[in-house]
Amino acid sequence: MRRYFLYGIFALLLVSARTSAQTGSTGLSFLKLGVGGRALAMGEAYSALASDPAATYYNPSALSLVTSPQIMLMHKEWIQGTKTEFLGAATNSGDFSFGIGVNATSVGDIEVRNVPGPPITTFTARNASIGVSGSYKLDSNFAVGVTGKLLYEEILESSASGYAADLGALYNTPWNLRLAFAVNNLGSMNDLDKQASVLPVTVRIGGAYEIPVESLEGVLTLASDIVSLSSESKTHFHLGSEFDYKRLFMIRAGYQTDYETKGFSAGIGFRANPISLDYAFVPFKYDLGSAHTISLSFVFP
Repeated sequence: MRRYFLYGIFALLLVSARTSAQTGSTGLSFLKLGVGGRALAMGEAYSALASDPAATYYNPSALSLVTSPQIMLMHKEWIQGTKTEFLGAATNSGDFSFGIGVNATSVGDIEVRNVPGPPITTFTARNASIGVSGSYKLDSNFAVGVTGKLLYEEILESSASGYAADLGALYNTPWNLRLAFAVNNLGSMNDLDKQASVLPVTVRIGGAYEIPVESLEGVLTLASDIVSLSSESKTHFHLGSEFDYKRLFMIRAGYQTDYETKGFSAGIGFRANPISLDYAFVPFKYDLGSAHTISLSFVFP
């Protein structure tokens, strides 16, 4: 009975989030950029797969997949001089799992002009999110999670703060298939100068399926997410794949539909316990360049 009650809650959240999607343009775009070398290489098809601190970004209920304490450090060089740093940690205790995530993005050397001509000065725009996440296993197959986070944005001489929450659910089916649901960035901001930024509410419905490949001594993972953003009227499909050879070397690829400037992604990973190194490459259209992400993770016994 409790499970059906929770299903009902998340169904209502889905409806409310879809309603929020009609509000138009949003701010704090850094909340849509993604974190984690593995996740970004797999096209961010990650809501049912996030068994690392990136779960604090994609789906807090996926923290239930964490089996040992972990720390993740990430650096991303994005287009137009945009840089993102992420620091995350996760651990578990019985049916409870916990995580923290610090996500900071900056864009430097933005020029200021009053009239056409040389710039008067330059400045750096900064955005940050600090979140605390928790997940609870209702039984061996079903988990729910929540994240509460503080937000900050600074543009020139103006700054604002706010808060947001993420909610998620994860279900392990009897067929080696995981299903996930998450709503991210439900909250509000204080006024930035004279107007408050609208948060980019994101709805994710995902699945992940693992296939042992004994002949190649590895595991093939296929994942997909259906993603709806409040700043857009269309729905995106995120597809990802990974081949993990002996838990030592991973090759990954992903694809995202209906984005104006991006689609394909790829990456590789190396593991030498207790350290993992992951790299993701995301090319952009219209000569915007490419994004490069490196993640370093530590798993403690």
